[in-house]
Amino acid sequence: MRWFALAAACTLGCSDKPAAYDLDGGDLVAAGAAFVQKRGCADCHSPDDVKSATLAGRRLPLVGTVAFPANLTPDRQTGLGGWADITIIRAIRFGIDDEAHELCPAMPRFDTMGDIEARAIVAYLRSLAPVSRQVPESMCPPVKPAPPPDMAMPPSDL
Repeated sequence: MRWFALAAACTLGCSDKPAAYDLDGGDLVAAGAAFVQKRGCADCHSPDDVKSATLAGRRLPLVGTVAFPANLTPDRQTGLGGWADITIIRAIRFGIDDEAHELCPAMPRFDTMGDIEARAIVAYLRSLAPVSRQVPESMCPPVKPAPPPDMAMPPSDL
């Protein structure tokens, strides 16, 4: 009788319906979608003129800048399709692009983001439909001031 009561109690607490995302079950895409929403990525990276193109970048700069948020879809020509996962993670965490250039300061750096969240976001971005959408090149101020001239070197015009 005790066995039956224990089995009934265990099955009552179980559900066939998974949680919003189940990382143990490998549902990184759903988790990534939740993390992208939580971080507000679509606020900048979704186009104003094409509502169905999730995270396909903007052709208008962010207000007060000349920063054009990139196409984050897996399109190989205009998006992240040719980027390695670690390169996408490096861009998200540290603001470094696929050519080792620093992203505009308008792009937040999520340097405390954990590995699971980073991997989930990449999985979600990879799951999006590729959108061929060219975004203008951003023109951002230097992130760090230029170093002072080397006083040991004579000017080149001498």
